[in-house]
Amino acid sequence: MTIVTTMKKIIAYSIFLILLLWICGYGFFLLHISSIKPEHPLKKTDAIIVLTGGTMRIGTGLELYKDGLAPQLFITGVHNLVTDKDIKAMWHNTSEPLPECCITLGHDATTTTGNSQEAYKWIKDNNIKSIRLVTSSYHMPRAMLEFSPVKNEGGIVIIPHPVDEKETFKHLSLAFKEYSKVLFRWGMLALHKKDFPL
Repeated sequence: MTIVTTMKKIIAYSIFLILLLWICGYGFFLLHISSIKPEHPLKKTDAIIVLTGGTMRIGTGLELYKDGLAPQLFITGVHNLVTDKDIKAMWHNTSEPLPECCITLGHDATTTTGNSQEAYKWIKDNNIKSIRLVTSSYHMPRAMLEFSPVKNEGGIVIIPHPVDEKETFKHLSLAFKEYSKVLFRWGMLALHKKDFPL
């Protein structure tokens, strides 16, 4: 057996092992996001922060806000053409109206990293010490990674509130993309690279 043949086998085995670990990791990721639940569902915080993107995220945030779990609601990543009135129109329970204030929209973020930056600026400006973070269950692991500087160095208490938005094959596709992005962010954090200073 030549050295070239040996090297080819080593490379082939290495690729196979990496793919196997990748697939197994995806399986564990699916199990994790399917089992996570909102933490401390009745605990009040200074604010509720909703990351846009999923079909049920804003509705869940409005429901938590109506229930009095926080005196302020901040929605980050809102399209520039969407107004407070549009958001409030999503609340269909007229028998239980929303509080008159204080819902704030953030229009600057276009990525999850941008969400954390936009949210942290609002948190600092409003002297917020604790938040309930609302996003889809498949998105929560990466959201918590992106918000880790806010938690670890900003000293903000973060209560994750995942929203279950399973939609069969669409959910699996979104989960796979999120799994890949989470691995990338883990790698970036391992290299101590931050996306924004605190």
